[in-house]
Amino acid sequence: MNYSMRKRILFALVLALIVIMSMAAIISYRVALHEADEIFSARLATSARVLETLLARQVEHATIEKPVVIYLPEGLSETDPEVNSNLGHPYETKLAFQVWSADGRLLVRSEFAPEDRLGPLKAGFWEKESAGRSWHVFTLKSNDVWIEVAEEVGLRREIANDVGLTLSMPLLAGFVVLLLLVNLIVMIGFRPLAKLADSIEQRDPKDNSTLALEETPEELLPVVKALNSLLNRMASALAREQRFTDSAAHELRTPLAAMSVHAENAANAKDDEERDISLAFLLTGMSRTKHLVEQMLTYSRISVDAQGEPEVLVDLAEELTYLVSSQQATLEGSGLQIQLDLPEQPVQVKAQRGLLEILLRNLLDNACKHSSKPDEPVRVHLQIQPETKHACIRFANSALPIPVQEVPRLFEPYYRPADTRAKGNGLGLAIAREVAQLHGWTLELTRNSAQEGIEFSVEMPIE
Repeated sequence: MNYSMRKRILFALVLALIVIMSMAAIISYRVALHEADEIFSARLATSARVLETLLARQVEHATIEKPVVIYLPEGLSETDPEVNSNLGHPYETKLAFQVWSADGRLLVRSEFAPEDRLGPLKAGFWEKESAGRSWHVFTLKSNDVWIEVAEEVGLRREIANDVGLTLSMPLLAGFVVLLLLVNLIVMIGFRPLAKLADSIEQRDPKDNSTLALEETPEELLPVVKALNSLLNRMASALAREQRFTDSAAHELRTPLAAMSVHAENAANAKDDEERDISLAFLLTGMSRTKHLVEQMLTYSRISVDAQGEPEVLVDLAEELTYLVSSQQATLEGSGLQIQLDLPEQPVQVKAQRGLLEILLRNLLDNACKHSSKPDEPVRVHLQIQPETKHACIRFANSALPIPVQEVPRLFEPYYRPADTRAKGNGLGLAIAREVAQLHGWTLELTRNSAQEGIEFSVEMPIE
């Protein structure tokens, strides 16, 4: 099932933002609550010391029959905490204080303080329940009186919640804005990908040119390079197919016409002898045409095979020994011999075995076909060049020299020198050169002499 990268990225970013902002909000709330606790505790202590200064010492030795109650203005509890009031703040109803004598008599209390003790008569901070309400209490000893200042436990929570809610609203608004910005940024970030998709979709089917890399983002470079590599391979494949089609149309026209003539002659022969002659020519033409088609297919398939076959270590001496013995079997009756010279030590190269065999077979076949003196052997010489760490295979025969002006065209497909007498289709050397180029080897004509004959050599690094 297909999925949207954009939606996945957006979902991941939104989820990450939610987690991060939630953690930030929780941490901020806890920090705010902790700081509020410290501030309120400090305020309790300060209030107790103010009472000690202003009130406690005045009632310390006074004779009080009943507690003095300090009342708040009427209607204070009904005022809006968000609106400043001349009466004060409604949160004052959640604050309380008491002054106790040393013998445990309540001397003074605020209006909303209970008549019971807010906390134990022991200096310090306490959290106690009195008159059904929970209080944060600070107790202070001043000479012969105890001062207790308290606030409801819920007050701190209420204020912390109000602060948290006040802070969360801008965070929530910022989250919405950030979400829109993230969506916009992701859309802008994916714009090059959409542009690339549009350019590929709008390309002409016959257009095999590579995609431009100049304005491609780094993240898309691997994709574009892979597409360019694919386009190059497709262009090469189409070129090979076109080359094979053109070659087949050009090279097969003459042999097919000749076979057609021989087939008609055999059909219209007046006697058996004339029919046998025509059939013999027809069979020869079919054999040559078969060889031509095989060579054409080999030449067309080389680069494809190169992409699928791995390189392995190959013993050149073993390959040449097998190749020469196979070739010698096909030369029986011709009188031509093949002389193979090999070094004592093994020579290994890294190559695609199938393509290496094609290269060696075509070079040896070319040397045997063009040898002009049957009594002189075709020489195959494998030698090691220690200074360059290369192996060199030489294929030499007694062929007549090739005209200098024709040497540059020897490796062209279907090219055959004008005065050549050997049968062939001009593809052997072209195939050998293609294999050598795919491996990065050097293939060249190293001798072209009337006295010493012709020699082709191929050099390759040894392992």
